[in-house]
Amino acid sequence: MTSDVLIRVLEQTDAEAFRDLRLEALTVAPEAFGASYEEEASIPLEAMRAHLSTSPNVVFGAFADHALIGVAGFAVHDRVKARHRGVLWGVYMKAEWRGHQVGKRLVQCVIDHACRHVIMLEAVVGLTNDSARSTYHGLGFRPYGVQRKALRVGDTFYDEELLYLDLPQSEDA
Repeated sequence: MTSDVLIRVLEQTDAEAFRDLRLEALTVAPEAFGASYEEEASIPLEAMRAHLSTSPNVVFGAFADHALIGVAGFAVHDRVKARHRGVLWGVYMKAEWRGHQVGKRLVQCVIDHACRHVIMLEAVVGLTNDSARSTYHGLGFRPYGVQRKALRVGDTFYDEELLYLDLPQSEDA
């Protein structure tokens, strides 16, 4: 099943599919993302297109039968003193594809890409998201703290585990 999945960097022409999947993620799992559905839904499609063309910042997409089924993003910190660090963000898989290792493959693509641009990759994950935490830990991410009440959805607070992964240094990083 996973051998039929194509993973590649999303292009501007993927903006609509990316937006649809992102909004699904924010609806299905609002506790897993810092952004809210309302914030993201108000972003014009053209801004989404522009967001998908800011290399080295990229979004990887997993496709099955030409449909976008999962995403994982990478961004380098903006500040000069922090540009040696990147962030894994926005990881989401459609429910029917969870447990098939596609999410792990997406995160590995981000790691491989990050190795060419930064020396450390950071991530955050909901403390109760055992599946994602297991995937990240299995790929070498290490916890360095917990942010209590990191997110608030309605009247419920969610804690997040802060993670890092030291990467081999490349000539670009």
